[in-house]
Amino acid sequence: MKLTPTSLKNGRDFFIKGEHSAKLPVVRLTKAILQDFKNVEYGELNFHCGKYFVPYGTNVDILGLYGQNGSGKTAFIDALYIVKQLLRGSKVQDLFSECIAKNKEFARLTFLFELQYEDGRVRKAQYEFCMKAVEVPLDADERIDVSPDYAAMPYSKSKVRIFNETLSMSGPFHGSDQRMNPVIDTTGEESPFGPKSRHKFLIGVDKGNRRALKLEVDKQLASERSQSFIFMTETINDLLSSELYSEYLQVLLELNFYGLNYFFVVNTRSSGLIRLNLALLLHTPKGSFTINTDRPTAMPKNVFDSVAAYIPKVNTVVTQLIPGLTIRLHSIAQPVMPDGSIGQLVEVIATRQKPGASPGDPGGKTEMPLRDESDGVRRMISLLSLLTSAYNDPSFTLAIDEFDAGIFEYIFGEILEIFAESGMGQLIFTAHNLRPLEVISKKYLFFTSTDPKDRYVQLKSIARTNNMRNVYFRQIGSGDEEKVYNETQRKNIVNALREAME
Repeated sequence: MKLTPTSLKNGRDFFIKGEHSAKLPVVRLTKAILQDFKNVEYGELNFHCGKYFVPYGTNVDILGLYGQNGSGKTAFIDALYIVKQLLRGSKVQDLFSECIAKNKEFARLTFLFELQYEDGRVRKAQYEFCMKAVEVPLDADERIDVSPDYAAMPYSKSKVRIFNETLSMSGPFHGSDQRMNPVIDTTGEESPFGPKSRHKFLIGVDKGNRRALKLEVDKQLASERSQSFIFMTETINDLLSSELYSEYLQVLLELNFYGLNYFFVVNTRSSGLIRLNLALLLHTPKGSFTINTDRPTAMPKNVFDSVAAYIPKVNTVVTQLIPGLTIRLHSIAQPVMPDGSIGQLVEVIATRQKPGASPGDPGGKTEMPLRDESDGVRRMISLLSLLTSAYNDPSFTLAIDEFDAGIFEYIFGEILEIFAESGMGQLIFTAHNLRPLEVISKKYLFFTSTDPKDRYVQLKSIARTNNMRNVYFRQIGSGDEEKVYNETQRKNIVNALREAME
């Protein structure tokens, strides 16, 4: 889709509302670089789609990351969560101020995206930024943060400051093929951003320097709010106010829309709500909703209608993975909501078909609150809506930390094998279960190394007939250059267990 001068002013509303979301180009994350982030001094991951061109809408892209505990897997997922928040113009929660490597002033994160259009055009966008921790007053109001992926963030004495942002682009722009060069660069002294040569495309004629001054104010607001200056709502609205047609701004809007609607990260903190049996995070095309599992949930009628309409679609897949299981919303009452409207007080019920009973037999089913099901069942139900979108939509990126937690090994392997064979979107995961090493291609698999200066590696010299699981185990016990495991000694572990009781 091309924005026109008449539609550009409402361009962001167009993307946020998504009336024409099918026109969004296929967006893929193709490279990620972490520097001084948590325990990663330097780590680079080149996705398969970043190494080899994958034509528009034809293939899935998978990245599975393996390694021992504390070796940098969750660091990668946290970095993805942060860039997702920035792309959508949201605040980076205070907890992530603790992700700066020890004795380092700041961390630097770089992400490369590829955008493929229906007419064959391919553009690339690189977003790079630095983040540091800034102390805040102990009585600050924002000590607890709320977002679609978190119910309540832990207390942190610092907040995140995003700075030195650069958005660079390459490909066909304004009639010529351009190399990767900055379009918005906040690392220098130029106001409101460099390079000046791009101002005519993004700011236009600025009488009295008013728009530039407003953007300077936006930059200060972003710094205080732990947001991206480039992608924050105020900046985008100010750029749209110029009413200029700009292909650079079009890509910026497309990345913002991608972050809002097509990029999801499920990390161990959000999964903790499920493991503690407090809530179920259900992701639908109309938004992400938190449903309590420890008590009934009061929700507005429009939310209830959206969730109730989507549950049958989730059940279509659930009953195939867990034969005989479905879920439903049980309406308990119609409370008055804070805005005065009539809502719904609901509970999620799990229904199981009794072995040998016919589907139409009313006595052939057992029902119980979903909280009485296992962690694995509840987590799978939460993930299914996202997995369905990633399987069917080539622009959808889903990253899951500890994907295998609570999921039966065979089902885990089946899901990944199905994705590899016929999926359309982008799936990123970390895991400890090694079943995927036997069922998906080595081109999709990365491993953490013991070298903090080269944290992410792919194993070399592997024949097509090699069993990756066996190769990985051999690599752990070898002294090869690609050291993927800090060796443990069984005898020392035994002695330590005994000494702990003395």
